[in-house]
Amino acid sequence: MLYNTILEVKKMSFLSLYRKYRPENFNDLIGQDQVKQTLKNALKNDRVAHAYLFAGPRGTGKTSTAKVFAKSLNCANPNADHEPCGECNSCQRIEKGNSLDVIEIDAASNRGIDEIRELREKVKFYPGEGKYKVYIIDEVHMLTKGAFNALLKTLEEPPESVVFILATTEPHEVITTIMSRCQRFDFTLLTLTNLKKRLKYISDSEGYEIDKEALDILARSARGGMRDAISLLDQAISFSDGQLSAAEVTRMLGRINKSDLKQFLVHLSKKESQKALELLNKQLESGLGIERFSDELIEYCRELLLIKECGIDSGILEYSRSYLEEIASIAANLSTKEITNIIDEFASLKEKLRSSARPRLQLEISVIKLSSRESSNSLEARLSELEFKLDNILNSRDDSSFKKELNLKKTEAVANSDRGKQSKIKEEKIESKNEKVENEKDIKTDKKAKSAKIEKPVKTANNAGLSLKHVKENWAKILNETKQLDISVQALLREGAPTAVDNKTVIVSFPESKKFHYKGAASNKALISRVLRNVLNEAVELELQLGTKKKELNDKIDDKQKDDLDLVEDSSSKKNQKIDKMDRDNNEQKNILDDAHTAKNSLETKTPASQITENQNELAGDLDIENLARVFSGEIIEVDQSILENRGGN
Repeated sequence: MLYNTILEVKKMSFLSLYRKYRPENFNDLIGQDQVKQTLKNALKNDRVAHAYLFAGPRGTGKTSTAKVFAKSLNCANPNADHEPCGECNSCQRIEKGNSLDVIEIDAASNRGIDEIRELREKVKFYPGEGKYKVYIIDEVHMLTKGAFNALLKTLEEPPESVVFILATTEPHEVITTIMSRCQRFDFTLLTLTNLKKRLKYISDSEGYEIDKEALDILARSARGGMRDAISLLDQAISFSDGQLSAAEVTRMLGRINKSDLKQFLVHLSKKESQKALELLNKQLESGLGIERFSDELIEYCRELLLIKECGIDSGILEYSRSYLEEIASIAANLSTKEITNIIDEFASLKEKLRSSARPRLQLEISVIKLSSRESSNSLEARLSELEFKLDNILNSRDDSSFKKELNLKKTEAVANSDRGKQSKIKEEKIESKNEKVENEKDIKTDKKAKSAKIEKPVKTANNAGLSLKHVKENWAKILNETKQLDISVQALLREGAPTAVDNKTVIVSFPESKKFHYKGAASNKALISRVLRNVLNEAVELELQLGTKKKELNDKIDDKQKDDLDLVEDSSSKKNQKIDKMDRDNNEQKNILDDAHTAKNSLETKTPASQITENQNELAGDLDIENLARVFSGEIIEVDQSILENRGGN
């Protein structure tokens, strides 16, 4: 009877792997190097604080670090690096969990004021075995507000031999007055490399062999938590009876096989909606959840996207070389746009599933959207595939002669383009000279016909290839192209109409009653402009008008055309006007001199000598050489010297 009881006790003494391999010293702590360094320096320099707050996700080592720190504080024989010895009475009792100086409290079940009052009474007593009495309060954010307030005074001024270590996964729920009294340490998620190293160490210690791919699957499924990773390893050992292969681990986790995901993406890329839905139905009937399928597909597409953009040797994905090459071959058959479209569609699907009464219908709609032929762009996919393959060839090929030949072709292409530009410049110079000669001939012709006027309107060069009639003829096509891109923008634009063309600017006017459509079209002006350029095949600009602005703009355009007409008429008769002006100035000069001689003769016959002198002086003041110069507007006039002497000139 006693023998059977002993056997039963041995059978019940199995310890979970995460408890069996809990860190016993600072060296066993994986990751969190900044926390280890700070705590060890505090022990070394005797700068131990009275309160610490450990914050971070679950399974990152908060409670384990607190226990190791408590062992170091009370260890009787610490080593030179302030690591606990693990052999003294204090270390042994703390490791077994029966030490009187290390009190571990679960705040989730001891969250009231009464428990905190009891703690305040016990804090006054000195430690029984070691140097410090350490209180580890786990999940401290679960305390009530009253309990937090009751803890404040004790936490602010505890006895010298008391150290509080508060651990939480929700630091934002801890009141600020508590946080301000603690030194805060943030624990981060562990990397895949650290997780795989620890899992490999544990499996070897337990005597099991595990595949590299199985390690990858377990480490990724843990999502950065060490306790989750070790628990999954413990579960995998039990499920596979020690045969830790990738296939067995995948079956245990209920994950979709990578080959099925690959085949599903192939069906989507080839627009085979029926085969994609059949494969999806097979996975769902095997027990795979819709959300799990979406998560797996998004993660797989992320791997494809990173490999496609960064390459195999980037080191971003920590997989085996063979698996990375397999992913690269799949990524070569998909464009970046296709992959991102799949990620976006299934990410939005996850949001819809939360409020949908028929989640499977939502999943099937998303699959049909992605595999519809209307959404395909085979040319873009082919170009993307060729670019990806060309980059891989250029990166992998080390043949220097090939690279030299490629660079030589690039240089020749640049040289040919430069020669083409130079010849074009020369042709433009010759054309400009011919235009000057023709303009001089036109001026001479206009001089002979100076009274002729141009009756027909002249079109400017900038507007010669674009007219309002041409825009109106293509307006239906413009609306149709806009509808293909965005039907809502087409509905807005349909209320307007092209009313004028100013140089390269197309003016589209909306009635006063369609102000809403005008504003909507203005917010999508870039899209409409792009459609205009594509349909008209010209680099045109778009201007939107509302109501009466249309008439004002047409008046401006008419005035501009009239100004252009006047400018042409003025340029054609400018030379003739100058000649007429010179003739008028010469006649005016002759008339003024004749009037002056007539006035002089009449004064000599009818007035006395003194009056004649005064009149001569007045006339001299009116008609001196400066006034004559102003009359003739800068023309050079030769005046006889005798006239100047008679009029008192110098």
